[in-house]
Amino acid sequence: MNEADKWAHIETWRQFGVEFCIEVKRHFARPRMGHSDGGHRWCVYAYIYPTHPHFCKFSGDDMCQDATRAMPLHWGSSFLEWHAAADGTITSVQVGADYAHIDDDRFTHMSIREQAGQVFDDAVQLFDWLTEAGNGAVNKSDAGQENTEGAGDD
Repeated sequence: MNEADKWAHIETWRQFGVEFCIEVKRHFARPRMGHSDGGHRWCVYAYIYPTHPHFCKFSGDDMCQDATRAMPLHWGSSFLEWHAAADGTITSVQVGADYAHIDDDRFTHMSIREQAGQVFDDAVQLFDWLTEAGNGAVNKSDAGQENTEGAGDD
């Protein structure tokens, strides 16, 4: 094994929303024997921050809880991890899905972003869902309040 083969190459794309971040990752793993596996691994993750309305719906480490089942993830959640600051304060919950399920072999042959359109389409759908989940809470909290924006500006 040469020196370059000892290093894992990971590509990451991120889009930041209000109170969350969506991340798409691709890395290469040794193809599995006996499978039509191309070795590429794709994942979509959401990092949801404590100020996002969906954050409070998470409880514990079960990746199949109601909070994850509500999210549009490829074949459901296959990852859940809590992140904390050095002082123990929770900073985010990371929820995601991989593209390595039964019948997902086609994704293992996609080595570049342009080939993985469905992965990025799914990431956009998750971004839009979390945006709407955040907007819905804002709209509900604003309900019944008088709009005074611009009042007195002539």
